[in-house]
Amino acid sequence: MTLLRGSRVAMCSVMGLFSYGTKTEEQVKTCPIQVVQPEQKSGDILLSRKIHSVLRSTNEWEHSIINHLDRSNLDIRLYQYETCPFCCKVRAFLDYYGFSYEAVEVNPVTRSQIKFSMDYKKVPIMKCGGFNVTESSLIISQLATFLQRKDRTFEEIQQMYPAVESADEKGKKVMTYPSKYFIMLEKITSTEDMARQKEEREWRMWVDDHFIHLISPNVYRTWNEALNTFKWFSLVGDWDRTFPAWERYLAIYMGAAAMYVISKRLKKRHNIDDERQALRDACKEWMEAIGKDRLFMGGDKPNLADLALYGAMTSFYGCEAFEEVKNGPAGEWWERMRKAVKNHEGRKILELRAA
Repeated sequence: MTLLRGSRVAMCSVMGLFSYGTKTEEQVKTCPIQVVQPEQKSGDILLSRKIHSVLRSTNEWEHSIINHLDRSNLDIRLYQYETCPFCCKVRAFLDYYGFSYEAVEVNPVTRSQIKFSMDYKKVPIMKCGGFNVTESSLIISQLATFLQRKDRTFEEIQQMYPAVESADEKGKKVMTYPSKYFIMLEKITSTEDMARQKEEREWRMWVDDHFIHLISPNVYRTWNEALNTFKWFSLVGDWDRTFPAWERYLAIYMGAAAMYVISKRLKKRHNIDDERQALRDACKEWMEAIGKDRLFMGGDKPNLADLALYGAMTSFYGCEAFEEVKNGPAGEWWERMRKAVKNHEGRKILELRAA
C-alpha cells in the first residue's frame, strides 16, 4: 500500500467553506421532526431514530439523532462540516452502532461554534462524557474501545490515548496521538485476533493517508464537475433554507472556482497523474485485500476499516466521480455497507455495553 501524506486542511475547510449561511433571527426556521419507524426483519426489531434539525437564533444548524435504546449516557455532540470526509467517517461509525448524538454544523469562516477549543480549530471535534476529543480516527478508536471495555469509564479510556508533542512539516508544534488507531482490548486471545487487528489498523491508515487524498482531485477535476459538486453540497446542506438566493449562488460559483484551483495543487502534491485511474486503482486494491471469501474487511461484518472507507466515500456520494465506486469493483461492497449502516447493524454491541 502506498501511503500518501499531506495536509487535509484545504480540502476539509473549503469543502465546508460555503456550507453555512446566515439569516436574521426573525427568519429562524425549525424543520419538522422526522421519526423513522422501526423496521421488522427476521423477528428482530431495528431501533427507532428521531431526527430533529433546527436553526437556532445564533445561526447554528444542529440536528439530533436519537436512539432510545442507547443508554450509554455519553451525551455526544459532533462539531462538523457535512461534506468533510473525516466527519463522514465519524458519522458512519456512530450510525452503524446506533449511538445517539447531536451534530452541529460549524461556520468554517468564523468557527464560532468551536471557540471553546482554544488550540484545535479543525473538525471533527466531539464533545463526549464531558471531554473534547479531536481527530476522526482518535474519536472512533476511543468509542470503539468504550464499546469493548465495560470495565472502564470513558474518562479512563481517554487516558489510554496519551498525546505527544511533535512538529508538523512546517516546524509548528502539534499534539499527536501515536496510539490513535489502536483499540485497547483487555486481552487478545489468539494470534488470529492480533493479525485481524493489525490488518484493520493498516487499512484505516490507508483510508486517511491515501484514499481521502484522492477525493478532491476527482470531484473538482473539471470546471463542470466542480460546479456540479457544489450544487450537490447545496442540496445536501439545505442551502436554499440557510442562504438568501444571491448568497447561495455566490457560494456555489465561488466555492467551485476555489476548489477547482486547489484540487490541481493537491493533485501535484500527492503525485497523482490520472485522478480517475487512481480512484479505480484504490477501489481495486481495497477489494483485492478483502478477497473473494469475505463480504467485508471485517469478514461477515464490517470492521472499523470498512466504516472508515464507507464514511469517506459518502462525502462525495452525489458527485460524478462516485460512479467509479458504484460501477467499479467496490460497488457491491458499497451497497452492503450502505445497508449495514442504515440498519444500524452494530447496535447490539452498544446495547450490551450499556446493559
